[in-house]
Order: sequence, then structure tokens, then C-alpha cells
Amino acid sequence: MQGIEDRLKAIEKSNRRWKWSAILLGVAFMAMTNIAADKPDDATPDIIYARKFVAVNERGEPVAFMGHSNNVGMISIADAKGTLLFAASATDTGHGVVSTFDAEGRRLVAVGANQHGVGHVAVFDRQGKDITHRLETPPVSSGGQ
Repeated sequence: MQGIEDRLKAIEKSNRRWKWSAILLGVAFMAMTNIAADKPDDATPDIIYARKFVAVNERGEPVAFMGHSNNVGMISIADAKGTLLFAASATDTGHGVVSTFDAEGRRLVAVGANQHGVGHVAVFDRQGKDITHRLETPPVSSGGQ
């Protein structure tokens, strides 16, 4: 009978070791999971360089764009059909312009600078014709007056 008792004690001892091993392994796994889940403070880069960014809706259709067109910077917003509704960009002459568009993509309002660098606001009809007087500011003189 002594042999059976010794064997039973050895099995119980082995069982205790396996229990402790499983508990320690579980604690280590939980600690590793928590460490991996914590986002380090420096995970956000200071600068991201890219040629363009495109945001898409749930169906994968592009609805926002930030990048360049004809070598000038541009930000635009479109509807789900791809119709341009808003754009902010630089012009070929190096000035900024902000435009809004209707549901058919026709420009409604433009705010920016003309080719001479003079500020203006323009409102357009359905045919694209400017229907407002441009609110231009006089050029600033470099004289001391």
C-alpha cells in the first residue's frame, strides 16, 4: 500500500505545481495584455507627410479630400455621389480661395483674392455667371499715409 500512497502524493504535488503554473501564466498574460493595451504618450507623431488624404463613407465612397491638385494645396468635401460641395485651395497665382457648390456641383459662392491679390466675394447664378458686385478692397499703399 505504501507504493500507492507515494504515487498519490506525487500526483497531488504535480497537480499543485500545474495549478500554480497556470495561475502565474494567466497573471502574466493579463499583465501583457494590459501593457499592450496602454497607448504610450508619444504614439502620436508630430508631423505626418503624405501626398494626400481621402476620407470615405461606410460604402467606401470618397467624401473628403486633402492633398494637391495642379501643384497647389486643396481641401474638398463631396456628397456620397462624388459631387463637389466645398473647396478651399490655393490658386495658380498663389492666393487662397474658398468656394461652395450646389447639389449639381455648380459654384455658388467664392471668397478669396483675385489675380491682383485684391480680396473679393462673388455669388454665381445657375449658369455660373457672377451676379454680385465684387466687394474689392483697395490695394494697400506702401507709403507712410
